[in-house]
Amino acid sequence: MADTKRMNQILSKIGYEPEEGKMIVVSYAPENLSDRIAKLLGSIFQTYNFYAFAFCKGSIVLLPFSTYWADVKKEAVLKKEGVLELPYSAIRDVNVSESGLSYRIDIQLEDEVISLMAQQAELSALRMSGMYSLEDWTFINNWHAKNLKGTLKALKGIAG
Repeated sequence: MADTKRMNQILSKIGYEPEEGKMIVVSYAPENLSDRIAKLLGSIFQTYNFYAFAFCKGSIVLLPFSTYWADVKKEAVLKKEGVLELPYSAIRDVNVSESGLSYRIDIQLEDEVISLMAQQAELSALRMSGMYSLEDWTFINNWHAKNLKGTLKALKGIAG
C-alpha cells in the first residue's frame, strides 16, 4: 500500500523533500481518440502506467507505480529508474482543464509539453487513482482525492 508516509519516505530516501499535501496520481494523457481507446484497453490488461506526482522542494517528481501491486516500483525508484524530475525553473507554463471524468495537465517546458491526466476526486475511490493512493484498507481514504484540489491550484501557480 502506498500511503502518504511511505511515499514521503521513498521520496526522501532518493534525495527529494516532498511538500505536504501536494501529491496525486497521474498517467500520461492520450494524444487522440485512438490513443485513448488503446490506453483504455491496456488498462483492462494492466499495462496502463500510473505515477505518483509529487511537489518537492525545487521540483515536481513522478514516481512509477507497479502495474501488479498498488505501490511504487521500489527497486526501480531507489535506482531512480523511471523517475522523472521537472525542476520548477524548467517549467514555462501549466494548463489544467477538465476532460471527462479527469483533469488534463499540460506542462510546457522549453522544448516539449508533458501531458498528464489526473482522475477527479469524487469517483477516485472507484478508479485506479484510489487504488494507488490508499491511506488504509478502508478503500475510501485516499491521498489522491484529499490532495487533488490543492495540487491543481499549486500547479496553476507555478508558471505565474
